[in-house]
Amino acid sequence: MTITEIHTSLVTGQKKQMVAQIEEYGLYEFWTDYKEYVTTHYGIPGILEYFTDATISYFRIKNR
Repeated sequence: MTITEIHTSLVTGQKKQMVAQIEEYGLYEFWTDYKEYVTTHYGIPGILEYFTDATISYFRIKNR
């Protein structure tokens, strides 16, 4: 599982799939790596949008 695959799931709205992919990737490793990914590929608005969306979506789905 790669960060790019997980990000693609987020962007295409496949958020349940994204949660499963994050857990497969490694929950504790993912957040630091994802922050680096969005920082490298997007400007400030994109970083905030994608990282926040991933975080909120993950915890909403996990805590249902």
